[in-house]
Amino acid sequence: MQPGPDPDSNPAESSETLGQAGGNPELAAVREPVTGKRAGVEGRAGPAALPFRSAVRLFLNAPGTRMLLPVELLFLCFLAVSAVSQAWSEAAVPTMLVVAALVPSAVETAIRSRFPTWLHGCYFGFLLAGPLVGSRLGLYAFWTQWDKPVHTFSGVLVGCAVTFALGVAGRRTGVALPPFLVVAGIITSGGFAAAAWEIAEFTSDSVLGTRAQHAGLEDTMTDIICGVLGAIIVAAAVGIHHRGHPVPWVTSLLQDRDFVPSAPPPERL
Repeated sequence: MQPGPDPDSNPAESSETLGQAGGNPELAAVREPVTGKRAGVEGRAGPAALPFRSAVRLFLNAPGTRMLLPVELLFLCFLAVSAVSQAWSEAAVPTMLVVAALVPSAVETAIRSRFPTWLHGCYFGFLLAGPLVGSRLGLYAFWTQWDKPVHTFSGVLVGCAVTFALGVAGRRTGVALPPFLVVAGIITSGGFAAAAWEIAEFTSDSVLGTRAQHAGLEDTMTDIICGVLGAIIVAAAVGIHHRGHPVPWVTSLLQDRDFVPSAPPPERL
């Protein structure tokens, strides 16, 4: 059975017409033809700025925002409980989660493009499964290997984010990277994110006295391997997609959800 159409996608677009204006009813009020120049880049078309009210309306109507509100409420409840009980050491995780939950919406506003709804759900699921359930609720103490699927899932998220970013950049610049460079970029980004995570844990242990890496070198290396493995899973799917065998969730990542469409890049002589 073939999957149904993505609710976030533009039904008037196909893989050959990505980057052109379409007929998404939700964005119809702000989609206008754009010709002209992107700020700071002479002679190259780019997305126009959204009116403030339209940007706010799009943010509030976005599926990701509807997911964000209950998640933020949950994190704020844990933060309030820590404040009332004056357990300030336990308030650190909910505080970080309140900020981290806002990252996808902030990125969408910055790049003027929307993530697929399912990617929002995966990200919030990661925040719940890792920092909240694992650290704040103490699942790591009962099952020490819980961090392995969490690190693998983080690599998948990084790979999806890189795929989405490359799709946005390709539409706006008209430059399509060779598939092998896309695959290499996804794996490299996954490895970098996994290493950065372990460096952050080491810094936290050294400066704040936490015990994130108390299990030793083997735990650190297996965490990095799991993170890279997650990115490899995404890279393999993207490679299959580029070889002419469409993968539905990769297609979803590459679909045009720009708030305001970019004009086609100028032809090169």
